[in-house]
Order: sequence, then structure tokens, then C-alpha cells
Amino acid sequence: MNSNLANKLLASIMNWEPQQLAAERPVLEFMGSMKYDSYDRYMPGTRFMSSLVQWLNQIEDPNERAVLFSFVKQRLMFISSTQMNYLVDLLYDSIIRPMLLKKATNKLSMPSYMLSNNKVQAQFAIEKRSSLVIGLSDGAHTDILRRSAGFSNEQVLTNYYPDEKKIKDMLVKLHKDMKKLGSDNKFFHSIYLIDDFTASGKSFVRYDSSDGEYHGKLAKIIEELCKAQEAGKTEHLSALLDPETDIIYLDILFCMATQKAQKNIKKSLNMYLEDRKEVLGKKVECHIHVVQPLEEVISSNIRDDKELNAVLMNPKYLIKEHVITDAYKVGKHDNPHLGFDECSLPVVLSHNTPNNSLPVLWQDAKEFRGLFPRISRH
Repeated sequence: MNSNLANKLLASIMNWEPQQLAAERPVLEFMGSMKYDSYDRYMPGTRFMSSLVQWLNQIEDPNERAVLFSFVKQRLMFISSTQMNYLVDLLYDSIIRPMLLKKATNKLSMPSYMLSNNKVQAQFAIEKRSSLVIGLSDGAHTDILRRSAGFSNEQVLTNYYPDEKKIKDMLVKLHKDMKKLGSDNKFFHSIYLIDDFTASGKSFVRYDSSDGEYHGKLAKIIEELCKAQEAGKTEHLSALLDPETDIIYLDILFCMATQKAQKNIKKSLNMYLEDRKEVLGKKVECHIHVVQPLEEVISSNIRDDKELNAVLMNPKYLIKEHVITDAYKVGKHDNPHLGFDECSLPVVLSHNTPNNSLPVLWQDAKEFRGLFPRISRH
């Protein structure tokens, strides 16, 4: 669909006079060219304007169309790949690097203002090389972090289940690099768990009352890091750590996260670590860091908008059998029109739309197709 045709159809659908189309058109085209056209899940040749026309054309009531158009124009938060890459860069510059410098000065018992001291810089190099970076999902952008931070390939894992050969290679390379830096260290000391986005925190750690077990990525990683190793074997992540270590420090870093997710992860992690401390056999301390927090007011404003909610709840635009999957039921879903775990988010990521966002944006059902249809990972 070419742009002129899309504009004519949009004016017809929205019942706009030529003057209003002239006012709205440059704004929409600017939004599309700057960000929305780059949505990865659009079919080849699809652009935001044509998708907007088809999306609004499914809304029968003119008032409902106006409500959804206003929502997209004023509230939609589209995070482009450029923006996300910038946040990944900030993970190192604003969080990891300051922590490594602090460890270097503490190790040498030197004041924090002596960061440019040669001894501090030498110790910083040791602390940096002995840092282990683990991606928590395929959206963790560990490749970008590795390049921007200058990490070695042999200290960055794209998943938390590496094979035994990979673990051995990492340890051999670490030992060689440590010798060059004047250290006899043979293990990783700092652990950074990286991901791009979380809205509910449910996929990271949660307690399931139906089976009495904890689930999620963080629970799996912590168990891997605490596993006892058989002599001469390197089957688990724990082989990368000093077996004499009594306490494991984990720094969990997100490019973006809601305040709700931070609270949920912290609460569930504390419960997990307390309930499993005897089984784990080691003390584990976790700290959560977020580059760009999303304030709760973003979601509460949507939940409090009665006019918008009336449209979102319309069964014509909420195809429950498509939205409420088994994975969706893991979170709260009394009000499924508000997204997974009722997060009520207006967020779209350039590579995919989170299911925590409003289903009217992402559902891809035959009866109703969202403005930014998503690919499910579940």
C-alpha cells in the first residue's frame, strides 16, 4: 500500500476533513519513518501507515476508533533498536564499570577518588577480566555489550547452559590472561546476568503453588552456580567459580524494567533463597540494577482510563482464546485485556511486542490483528 493511498484510506476511516488530514499526516509519517516502520515483525514491504489503516479499519465504532488512535498517538512507547543499543552501552558505562572500579579500590584499600592511580587501573583490569557475563534471553544483546565494554569472547555466555568444552576453554583462557595481568587467579569472581526488558518478572523467578516448586531463569542459574562438581568434571556453571567460595554475588542488570518487575523479582528471589538455602549449600546475594526504569504511573494511567478500557474489553477486539494461552495463565489474568499479569503497558520493542503490553496492540488472530503483531516465544 503506497503512502498516498494509505493517507486517503485513513482520512476515510477516521472521517477527517482535508484540513485535519493535512495536520495529522506529517506527524504520523514522521513517527513511522523515525521508528515504527522498523518494527521487525512487519511483513516485507509493510509500513506503519498501512498497518495503522488496516488496524483502525477493524474498529467498527467511530468513537472507539478515535479512542485507539489517540492512544497510539499520545501514549505508545516504541523502543527502537538504536535506543536499546544505547541502553546496552549504558549497562557497562553507568553500572558495571563503576562497580569494577569500586572493587579495585577496595581490594587495594585505597580511597575511591584515586581511580586513575596505576595500581588501581592494573587491579581494575584484573577485576574486569575475571567478570562473567551471562545473557538471560536472546534479547540480552550480549554481543553489543561485549564490544562496547571490551570484554573477551571467553567471558561472555549467551545462555546459562554451556557445554563442558566451552567451560573448560573459558577457564584455560582466563588463567592465561590472568598470568599476563600478573595474577594467579584461576576463577571468575564477579557475575553479571543481563537482559533487555522485564515487565512482570515472572519469567525470572516465581513460586508455583500447584507443584510447590520455584521456576524461572534465575532459579535455574543459581542452582547451576551452586552445583557440586565431581573431580575433573566441568559440567555446570559452578566450575567457573572458586569451589572454596562460601558466598556468591550476583548482579542482575536490565536495560529496561518496570517498578512492578523489580519488586516481584526481589520478593520472589528472597523467598527462593531462604527456602532453598539448605539445598544450595552456599549463600547467594543478588542485586538488581536497571538503566531505564518504567514508573508505575504509566500502567496506572491506562488502568484508570475508563473510556480506553471499555474499548480494550470489547470481545470484538480481544480474542480470548488467542490471548489467554497456558503461558499467559502463569500471571494474573482476571482482566486479560491489560496484558500478561495485567501489566497494562503501552510498550513496543523494535524486535517484538511484549505480551505484557495491551493485547489490542499485539494479538495476531484471524478475527483481529494488532497494530504490532508479536511472535510468541512460548
